[in-house]
Amino acid sequence: MRIVIAGAGEVGYRLASSLAGRHDVYVIENNPSRYESLLKLDVEAVFGNAANIRTLKSANVKDTDIFLAVTGNDEVNLLSGLAAKKLGAKIVIVRVENPEYVDRPIVRNHPMGYDVIICPQLALAQEVTRLISIPGAVEVVSFSGGNVEMVEVQVSEDSPASGKTIRDLNVPRNVVITTIYRKDEIIIPRGDTEIKPGDRIALVGKTEDIEKVKDLFGYPIFKRVTIFGGGTIGCYIARVLERGRVSVKLIESKEERCEELCEHLKKTKIVCGDATDIELLTEEEIGKSDIVVATTESDERNLLISLLSKSLGAKMAIAKVENSEYVKLFERVGVDIALNPRRVTYVEVMKLLRRMKIETLAEIEGAAVVEVIVRNPKLSNKKLRDIVLPKNSIVGAVVRDNECLIPRGDTEIRKGDRLLVFTTWDEIEEVEKVFE
Repeated sequence: MRIVIAGAGEVGYRLASSLAGRHDVYVIENNPSRYESLLKLDVEAVFGNAANIRTLKSANVKDTDIFLAVTGNDEVNLLSGLAAKKLGAKIVIVRVENPEYVDRPIVRNHPMGYDVIICPQLALAQEVTRLISIPGAVEVVSFSGGNVEMVEVQVSEDSPASGKTIRDLNVPRNVVITTIYRKDEIIIPRGDTEIKPGDRIALVGKTEDIEKVKDLFGYPIFKRVTIFGGGTIGCYIARVLERGRVSVKLIESKEERCEELCEHLKKTKIVCGDATDIELLTEEEIGKSDIVVATTESDERNLLISLLSKSLGAKMAIAKVENSEYVKLFERVGVDIALNPRRVTYVEVMKLLRRMKIETLAEIEGAAVVEVIVRNPKLSNKKLRDIVLPKNSIVGAVVRDNECLIPRGDTEIRKGDRLLVFTTWDEIEEVEKVFE
């Protein structure tokens, strides 16, 4: 497969690194230092402006299967995407930071001709609202058209599940505990596996049944949410939360922006002030918040806000982190969930680069989760134990007629079944081959 990537920033370089060797990859970059870094990879580096026709032609865009525009400039991405499509690129994927170009996190089959437009800021905001809807969740991913969800929850010290074995948990029938992440260890749960504080547990089940795990893991329903930062992400989160029964407060430092927010947000309490002012935080009773979300433009500021809020009594803190290298640092020092918008772009793009039809691809604790549909007649009625998967891959759940089945060695696979396979990034293509 021939792939052309416009931009060798954080997203572009990571994509190039993942795809190098397995595909014919060209990367366009006009920054000298980034261009030099590409020479370390097994890719064809092209120096120049991705929006320039001559540059696109030198990258053989006319013969390209997929063109990825992921530079740091929206206009360059949009213009290069249009030009690439005109020159003959089969699939064009564009990233835009400014939500003025799109009204949803991911837009497919755009009228202008783009196959996919991704807005990382809105996608991150959407992920935050989904996390808030399931207290205790670290990540939420929808499968099977939204009827089935995978939720990663973290076990707290006072959780009813702490200290119990899997068989002792009163898990709803349509919920399957697929994987346990304990420090740097991945555990495939058995009946006698003990749940420990700090464990991150991946659950798969019907959407309505997943709601029932809230009580099991001992997390209260979130009623009070405070958002810091009234930019794109903060405003989007508040607008979505206004539809529910959540009390939302938004703190923004710029008076002009506060006035704009008052026009768009009717149920959210807008507070104009400095989010790092302890007196203001105390006066606004931030310590009584069930969850605080720090979405300012500064990573350092988001960290400080999160830690200040938790020190005052806030139960949970979510922080936006632009620098992906800070994610683990944030979570180690006390931030419950650190989210990086660029990761959303990377994961969504990787979904489209698989040879077979993978319905959903997610990343959880550095591993990959793929949903594959059994279409091969030779696999129908085969037992799971007879299907040879790569060493670090396992079927975490079987979805059949919107019901979640606990996978066992003697479970028979039927045509049309959806299998959620937990695997590593390196083994995804091997998993694909098994089910082709």
